[in-house]
Amino acid sequence: MKYDRSFFDAGIDRKGTRCVKWDADFIQPGDLPMWVADWDFQCADPIVDALKQRAAHPCYGYPCGDPRDQEAFCGYWQRRHGVTIKPAQTLMLPCVVTGIRQMVLTFTQPGDGVLMMTPLYGPFHDSIKRSGRRLINVPLLRREDACYDIDFEGVENALQNGVRLILFCNPHNPVSRAWRKEELRQLAELAKRYDALLLSDEIHADFVYKPLEFISMLSIPEAADRTLMLTAASKTFNIPGLQQAMAVSYNADILKKISDNLEMQGVTSGNVFALPATQAAYTKCDDWLDGMLDYLSESRDILKKELAQQLPLAVLTPIEATALSWIDLRAYAPTCAELNQKIKAHHLVINEGNWFGPEDGEGFMRLNFACPHATLREGVRRLAEALTK
Repeated sequence: MKYDRSFFDAGIDRKGTRCVKWDADFIQPGDLPMWVADWDFQCADPIVDALKQRAAHPCYGYPCGDPRDQEAFCGYWQRRHGVTIKPAQTLMLPCVVTGIRQMVLTFTQPGDGVLMMTPLYGPFHDSIKRSGRRLINVPLLRREDACYDIDFEGVENALQNGVRLILFCNPHNPVSRAWRKEELRQLAELAKRYDALLLSDEIHADFVYKPLEFISMLSIPEAADRTLMLTAASKTFNIPGLQQAMAVSYNADILKKISDNLEMQGVTSGNVFALPATQAAYTKCDDWLDGMLDYLSESRDILKKELAQQLPLAVLTPIEATALSWIDLRAYAPTCAELNQKIKAHHLVINEGNWFGPEDGEGFMRLNFACPHATLREGVRRLAEALTK
């Protein structure tokens, strides 16, 4: 199979497959969903073949562990990112959000402050609030060019006031930021100085666009013994429905405590289909990924051009990473409620920005551009029509 532009241009019809993106109860006939972070592309053949092969055996009992699962994961991270991980430094999870919640529950107590930086993926907020912890928000700083930076002074103030856990997103969702090594080191040095732990959600690690490169928090020496890194094949290879992720830490005590809590709660991982499919993804699908990244790089250019032509007052945050765009639409309507009312009336479904931050997301929207280029152009056309007519 040649994973070129024509392959990704073809897309795939997902309606009626019980996928939340296209079949959720709020999706109406004629709607174009460009919201939740999964991609409208066919999966790589080796993943499909692995699932077919396993399904062909007509018995689906409890699966057992296989060292090749961890070896495939570790080999992939060494090959793609230069990060050395040993199988013993990994822990399988159902999803990254499970890992976020377990880190909060395991290493903080009710009433403790947990730091995060908005605008930020909604489940980070929920993981803190629903566990009875105090959400300590240090908003990212928005520059004149609409790019975002870490407020290191605000982070240090929070740490001085007792915060001992930092929830971090690398690369950042939704502001599409690829953090530089110097920024990661500065954050790690603060965590070390004030004896705080770091959770680094790196599920979008594979979506950093040239000439930039992804830097894992695990590669920062100051963070080595205090970081839990979370990732999955779900975003990279478009298999979130298989529910399999990985936690990594160079600190054996962090992994053991989380593992013990998971066992106590009866949380198990590694279902009979996810295991072979994920192993295939990490060992046989680099060509599919390379093709998709080339395609998405073109998508960024299309999105920037179409927005400039059709919605000249929209401000697109520079897309350094992810397949998600963060768009300031306050020039067309001041609130997400007003924006969404207009956008929904033109049969486009995108994420309201205040889900990522009640204050610093107001008037912004997140649009997923991992779809065929024709779909992307149609989405921008509907957005412009909704806000200008």
